[in-house]
Amino acid sequence: MKKFIAFLVVITVLTINCSDDKTNYNSESSSITYTLGISFPPVSDNEQRNFTDPLLNELNVKHIRIGEDWSFREPIQGSFNWQPLDDRINWATENNINILLTIQSNGPDWACSDLQNQNSCVYNNNNEFKNYIQQLLQRYPNQISKIQFGNEWQSDFWYIGSEEQFTEANNIVYDAIQQYSPETQLILGGFTTISLRFLAGCNGLIDSFYNDEGDLFDQDFFNENCDNIEFQTVINRINYILDNASYDLLDIHLYDDVENWMIYYENFITLTTKPVIITEFGGPNLNLEPTSEQYQSERLKLYIETIDSMKVDEAYFFKLVEGSSNPAHAQSGLIDNETLNKKLSFFAFKDYNN
Repeated sequence: MKKFIAFLVVITVLTINCSDDKTNYNSESSSITYTLGISFPPVSDNEQRNFTDPLLNELNVKHIRIGEDWSFREPIQGSFNWQPLDDRINWATENNINILLTIQSNGPDWACSDLQNQNSCVYNNNNEFKNYIQQLLQRYPNQISKIQFGNEWQSDFWYIGSEEQFTEANNIVYDAIQQYSPETQLILGGFTTISLRFLAGCNGLIDSFYNDEGDLFDQDFFNENCDNIEFQTVINRINYILDNASYDLLDIHLYDDVENWMIYYENFITLTTKPVIITEFGGPNLNLEPTSEQYQSERLKLYIETIDSMKVDEAYFFKLVEGSSNPAHAQSGLIDNETLNKKLSFFAFKDYNN
């Protein structure tokens, strides 16, 4: 992202390189039955929004997923800084863009207990979190299409607290939505690809899979580990939250091994009667797959077509400008982070969404 920010100052010059004359791309008009969105496009400030807006228009994208962080909004207890979020919400409203807001499960230092890690914390007093959520929803009533609290909570890496503590915080958000923004839907999410793989593997639906680092998990591993305490603890966490959290939709993330996505999806929906959407999909895994633009473009077509067979309502590609804290997916994006040029995958996405 640092490289991306640096390049924003020369957007006007680089626009010349972002023409539709991308070489080696053969346009094939296609259609899908669901809404394609973008997960985490750069929209944090005016420079980023000015960069992103024409690209979203060209891609015909009217659904985006963005993040929200309580620690930025109320760094000092009782002193809110709403202006940055105001600017994003107002920009989206003016441009008829639907917002899916992921509220991070961390918080300002003053609100977090000692039970915390770099991605999350358990709050000292849930009433303080409740006040923040109520303030947010009263400020933007029915302006946010969908909200989720936390992300990829199946492991304590992403949510350090217990399943009971996560459920309590999630339900605070749900209850506040019912009171202050009833047209907003709450998403429980999201389920990581690795969790979907393990669920399918331990149910005997796949023989093996690779993780992001390129490690192989095979039938011998499933036989030795699916019944152990560590795995069952995760299953218990998932089941408790599915049974006790309040939510309108469920969210899954799908990366890389698209050949198995339908297996993961069909296995997952046996756990719930709620509708499912996909707030992240992408690839390829740089540790396992080719890195050429042509390969990425062809895989993106397969991703989009496979999701179409799932009959979900929405799926959000990760992401507009490539770059990620996960090295395996550092090139999953439609715009090259070094040059800001449109990649072949940009035009593939465009063909499916017009």
